[in-house]
Amino acid sequence: MVDEESFSQKLKDYDEAFDFYMDCGRLPDNLSQGDLLGGFIGQTIQDNPQLESQDPLWTELLKEELMKFIEAMLHLFQPIEEYHRKEQKFIAVFVGSSVVQKRKMWGQAVKVIESQYKTEELNIEGYRQQLSESESDEQVETILNAMGREWEKVCDEKEVERKKKLIEDNQLRWEHHIKEHGLSDYKERRKVEYFFYSYPELKDLLQIIGREQPKRDDEMDDTVRRYLPLLPSPPKPSAEAVEIGNGDDLQHLLPSETAILSEHNTESLFYYKYATKQLQMFANRPKNESHFKTEQTQMRKPRLENGPIIVAVDTSGSMSGKPLKIAYSVLTQILRLARRQKRKVFIMSFSVRAKFLDLSFPRHWMRLKSFLEDRFTGGTDGEEMLNRSIEMLQSKSFAMADVLIISDFYFPLPTEQTKKKMLIEHNKGTRFYGLKIDSTDKQYDKILDKTWNIK
Repeated sequence: MVDEESFSQKLKDYDEAFDFYMDCGRLPDNLSQGDLLGGFIGQTIQDNPQLESQDPLWTELLKEELMKFIEAMLHLFQPIEEYHRKEQKFIAVFVGSSVVQKRKMWGQAVKVIESQYKTEELNIEGYRQQLSESESDEQVETILNAMGREWEKVCDEKEVERKKKLIEDNQLRWEHHIKEHGLSDYKERRKVEYFFYSYPELKDLLQIIGREQPKRDDEMDDTVRRYLPLLPSPPKPSAEAVEIGNGDDLQHLLPSETAILSEHNTESLFYYKYATKQLQMFANRPKNESHFKTEQTQMRKPRLENGPIIVAVDTSGSMSGKPLKIAYSVLTQILRLARRQKRKVFIMSFSVRAKFLDLSFPRHWMRLKSFLEDRFTGGTDGEEMLNRSIEMLQSKSFAMADVLIISDFYFPLPTEQTKKKMLIEHNKGTRFYGLKIDSTDKQYDKILDKTWNIK
């Protein structure tokens, strides 16, 4: 049975190992020294020294193809690893058993060894001869334990040998594929890139989604009630005062003294009385009261430097032809950016219904091409798409993501309940963007943070 989490983690490790090797010229420490697929990555990079001076797109394409090869190898490795685990488990039981139990397991052990190993790998006949010449249980146990230790060692070596052979058997086919299709794939990607950059608006979109624009405070006006505990209450009328005293406490002045300060001719008198502590004030100082102060301020909203991305692409009938070509060119560039920045991506295609692909898992990138080619046509259900986006925003992996909707937006506005949900996510830090393709509709301009219009 395939452990999906473990499989995905392995792919992620190899994906990161490629980038690490390109930057540092070696494999990361989390890959063991004898890791076969890690070694294959390093050897492939060494065999292509021109990568550093070429267009980075070549490196991206090679990495994509290399990750496909590694995923295929990991699948082929699984039955080998499963058999190895079972055999090692049997060996451990055999070595840990009593002499009596070892004798009972002997026949099964011989059967496994003879079916899996050549004589030069594990000479079972030699051990059989030694057993026939043994004179005590102690000698038998010593012989069988020695055989168990050797068996354990050659079992590990056999696993490595089988994996190496698999890599060698598939390597030439893979290299031939790269040579045959590499240039055509590069040209095709270049066409998409040229098409993308022929629209200046799309470059601006990519900078904002990529959060590559100059750093700025992403702010909005909010009304805030601030608690100010030290403001004194207004002075009480003299009729309420127990007595009048002298001093220099400006918080408890009589109104008459404040009047002296307000007149230019008597201002110097006020400062004299202040310096000599002769200002008249309430001796029973008014109680300090807490006040709430309502004011306008700029509250900085939480934003991540490189957060997740959610992209929804409209594949309805009205998007056929050039609009869909534009949509997929945008999506291609965003996915390139996401891989470069190590950002999680969740993509949707929606029309009469929506389908999804979570690219948080490296193995799902291999399904991307078939996902994009398999689309629905017909009308457009924007409500399902928005609610699915909100569900992802509420998950741990995609909290505060950027959401980009690519569509002609010829579908109804979201319900009031959906709008409220969008506002809640917006206040957490999410931004909702829209790329309007060949559209004159403006109803979503007030709902989304920013829209771009391409015709």
